[in-house]
Amino acid sequence: MHLSLKNPIIIKAGSAVAVSSLPRFLNTIIHSFYGPFPGSCILSRYPTVLFVSMNKPTHVTVNCWFCNQDTVVPYGNRNCWDCPNCEQYNGFQENGDYNKPIPAQYMEHLNHVVSGATTFCDPTKPQQWVSSQILLCKKCNNHQTTKIKQLASFSPREEGKYDEEIEVYKHHLEQTYKLCRPCQAAVEYYIKHQNRQLRALLLSHHFKRRETDKAYAQKFLSFSVIFLRFLAFLSCAFLVLLALYGSGDPFSLNAAVPAPVSSSPASVQNRTGTSSHADLGNGTSMTVAGWQELLHMLPEQMVENLSAAWDYGKNHQMAVAVLGLFTCLLAMFLAGRIRLRRIDAFASVLWFIVMSLHLAERYLKMETPSWLDTAKFGTTSLCCLVGFTAAVATRKSTGQRRYRPRRSEPEQ
Repeated sequence: MHLSLKNPIIIKAGSAVAVSSLPRFLNTIIHSFYGPFPGSCILSRYPTVLFVSMNKPTHVTVNCWFCNQDTVVPYGNRNCWDCPNCEQYNGFQENGDYNKPIPAQYMEHLNHVVSGATTFCDPTKPQQWVSSQILLCKKCNNHQTTKIKQLASFSPREEGKYDEEIEVYKHHLEQTYKLCRPCQAAVEYYIKHQNRQLRALLLSHHFKRRETDKAYAQKFLSFSVIFLRFLAFLSCAFLVLLALYGSGDPFSLNAAVPAPVSSSPASVQNRTGTSSHADLGNGTSMTVAGWQELLHMLPEQMVENLSAAWDYGKNHQMAVAVLGLFTCLLAMFLAGRIRLRRIDAFASVLWFIVMSLHLAERYLKMETPSWLDTAKFGTTSLCCLVGFTAAVATRKSTGQRRYRPRRSEPEQ
């Protein structure tokens, strides 16, 4: 049975075809010949209209088997494409082998160095990779090719001992296809050259890493040194406040506020003597009143903690002095030899004198002489001033100074 049509019917992918005035059996023949179309296919009887939608994707995202990077390739090349990142061919059969021959697997001159990132060769630096054809003679190159082919075609006697057998076979090939003396010397020299280059790179990386670690350590120690110097200053300031305030408690809410001095006419008759004392009393009263108002503004629990800390420090002044000396010495130790300053050494000596005076006052059996209190107050005040200067004057280390040779005078 032959069907002849004056106007042939052409069905294309992604197009809508209108077929009119066709008998029913012709619709059946077209459907059975082309099969079910993907998409929407609508056949109407009178007139017959055929809509075919076959939109295939133009591109597809694939993943490299070697570097695990995603790449967009044409749909037809989804199983035969080269990765732009590692330049490896991706196209495999069902058994896992390549679906086409790759000459670069057995032809050395087709290979070159590949890196993951885009690099530019520096002409001033020596190449770190050369072809064996430059180092070896023609005979040795042929031997190397033969050795590679025989290793590729190796089949073990027992699959469980594959590693042992291939090592023995490789040693046998090395003994059979030895390099000639000139090629052996060239290879050894090139290996030494590579070792020198790699050693220089490793040393450079090691020095950079050590400099980075050293900079981080110096930054961390710098903050520690500043904190310890301020802690030593606060300890000395606390001792000065204890000496100034005496046996009272400045954080007590029940402390009596001195009564303000009367401003009667009799009190201002002697303007050179009595009036100055009255002004001083008024200033002291205003200061105490302001301090009491500030304490009332703070939380009660906080004021109680401050009062307990004041009482503990007043009863353990020796411990405060030891703490100040220890923090001063520890700051000097962490600062190191490069950042060691004269003011730090002077502050440590003053702290040692302050601790000695407190130790003498504590273990002196007879009554404490007045000169000891004066010496203790003066030394503590001087130590507080020096400690504040040492804490504020902390600066960054400029590093070790390099020795600069002097220019010699031109001979006459």
